[in-house]
This record gives sequence, C-alpha cells and structure tokens, in this order.
Amino acid sequence: MNRLFICALLIFFPTVSFAFVPNGACPKPEALEADAFERPMVFSAASNKGNQSGSNWTVATGIIDGDTPTRFEAFLASGQGSSHIVFHSPGGNLSAGLELGRMLRQTGMTAHVGNTNRRYATWDGQVDQCDTWADAVTSGICVSSCAYAFLGAENRLVNSGYYRSTSTHILGFHQFYDTTTSPSGLLTPDEVAGIQASTLSIAQAVTGQIVLYAVEMGVDPRIVAFAAATPSDELYYPTSSELEQLNIASINGLSSWVMEPYGSGLVTTSKPNRSDSLLQQVTAFCAGEQGSARFLITMRLATPSYLNPEDLPLYAVEIRIDGELYGVVRQDLIVRYSDNSILITVPVGVLRPVIINAQKIQFSLNAARSMGGFWEGSELSIVDRQSLSLAWRNCF
Repeated sequence: MNRLFICALLIFFPTVSFAFVPNGACPKPEALEADAFERPMVFSAASNKGNQSGSNWTVATGIIDGDTPTRFEAFLASGQGSSHIVFHSPGGNLSAGLELGRMLRQTGMTAHVGNTNRRYATWDGQVDQCDTWADAVTSGICVSSCAYAFLGAENRLVNSGYYRSTSTHILGFHQFYDTTTSPSGLLTPDEVAGIQASTLSIAQAVTGQIVLYAVEMGVDPRIVAFAAATPSDELYYPTSSELEQLNIASINGLSSWVMEPYGSGLVTTSKPNRSDSLLQQVTAFCAGEQGSARFLITMRLATPSYLNPEDLPLYAVEIRIDGELYGVVRQDLIVRYSDNSILITVPVGVLRPVIINAQKIQFSLNAARSMGGFWEGSELSIVDRQSLSLAWRNCF
C-alpha cells in the first residue's frame, strides 16, 4: 500500500536572515533602484537564486517612452534576457508599448506584473553585507500602455504562481486621448501628423490601432470598449472572470480531463492550460492483474545533470484534494526518462474513491526547485469524475 502523509518539512540551516538594506547601501541593477518607477523604463536581470523555471527573470521598470523598444532590443542582445519578464510601470507611449508587446510575442516570453526588490542575507560575522542576495517580487502595477505591452506576451500572468505576493497586482486600462497637447507622448509626432492629415480623428485612429493589436495577440477586442468607456484620468481594472473571458491573462491550472483508448483499456488525460508549465500532462490509468489505479505525471526534462532518474531530488508527489494535502513518498514512485521528459508513475491506492468524488484536485512535487515549485490543478466536473472512474475500471 502506498504511504500517504500530511506533514510540514523542517530543514535546519545556520542562522541567516534576509532583510532590505537601506537605499544606496549596496549597488543594485538599474531597474531595481528605488526611483526606477518614475524614470524611463529600463531592463535588468534578476534571480531568486533558484534553478526552476521562473527563478531568473527580466525586470522591466519605469515609464515607456519612444526609446523603450530600442533599449529592450539592446538588453536582449546583451544575453541577459530571460523567458520571463516582470513589469512595474505607470505606462507611457502607446506606440512604443505596442511595439514592445510585439517583441515579447516574437521571443515567446511570459509576462508577469510585480515590483522586483533585492534582499540581502546577513549573519553574524559577515564581512560584506552586499555579497549575498536574492531577488523577490512584491505587489506591482502595469497600467496604460504597459498593459498593452503585457498583452503581447505569449503567456500572461497577473497574479502569478511563480512570484506570489501578499497583495494583488494591478493591471489597468484606460482610453487614450489626443496627444497633441498631452505631456504623456502616447504617440510619436510623426504618427500624430499622419493622423491629422487623414480624415480620421486622433481617437478613431488610436482605437483602430489598439483593436487590430488586440486581435493580433488573440485577445478579445472588447477590452478596447471597456477601456474606451473609462476616462483617461481613471483606470479600468479587469475582474478575475474578465481576465479569463477576454483572454487578457493566461488560464492557470489543468484543462478538462479527456478519455482516450489505450491498448485494451482506457486512459484519461489532462494538460496545463499554460504552455510554459513544467508539467506536460497528467494521465489516469489502470494496469496490472490487480487493477492498480495510477497517475502518470509527465514533466519537461529540467534536470539533465541527473543521468540516473533514481538520483533525482524528488521526495514525494503531492496531491491536494478539496484543500486536503496528501503525499505519495519517493519509494512508492516509479521514475524514468523518455524523449526529454520525466515520467513519474504514482499509485493512487486509497485515494481512488476520494478523487472520483472530489470537487477540485491539484498536483505538485516535494522536490528540489529544478523540478518543484508549481501547483497545477482544476475544478472537476461531473464528466471529469466519470472519466477518471472509467479509466480506473478499464485496466490494461
């Protein structure tokens, strides 16, 4: 029988504390400086010193101006870029924001909202207080033209599971106004001149640009109507349901469970909604003469340094069912490699009736950061529960 646990893991280290060092006491990357939000947007590399997806990211802080895309291009060319970018910006130039968004899409980046801070570790007898550090993301904002740049990313996360914060991050939209007298410079002078020479009004032309951009990025253009109905000195904040319905933010969690024939039996599978998830697929199946119910967790091979799967720093598979945490310990798992993937077979055992009557199920790993650090799950519909039950009754 598989071993199940509900526990807290305690690991003891030397006494070390992380603290914010007073401004100016230690040098910081430009985008992490205290006043970066009020200056033209700059880009810097950040890291929480982990080795999982999202442990390294690009910080994008400040006001978007006409030169922002050029600075971003130079930053990428320097080799410091990451597949994740975290925005903290009051907005700025609309045209530059749209160009920046297109650059994110071309590079396949994942965008987040948040304010990156550098924390320093201190301990008794430490010689250099600036020597040991780690970056963390706290609550941030991305509004106005920043919100449209955000839409360009392939994956878009407002309250990201990668960078948890105690407060909600802010993504906000508003209507763009006649920039001929505006100090914000939302359009370039050449764009304004071109529009004025046509039969279109500034408002019509700007709205048309944004609608086409939204369609290009696969976002419901109704977001433009919501923004247009919001005064330029106010902000429209999409609700959680609107973020999903209008495809403004990527959907987290797992997709619906789908049944597939396999051999003489059936399997039921579900995949993450986000393309950047470490998890690739969860498969429910039944095998063996005794009809053993199992999950197969398929992950991207993120730990190539471990040539033997037995050496992987994996301690347990964690399954949260309707808020209750269960675990299947390492010695009950079967781990192997295949086609650049890690395959983890998990015996379900006594959890079988609990799962097929559950309202929600989530999966995670108790593992080193190179493998763990995610929770992927979904609400289970009646069809999902029936599909799981059938998969575990039709063995092969």
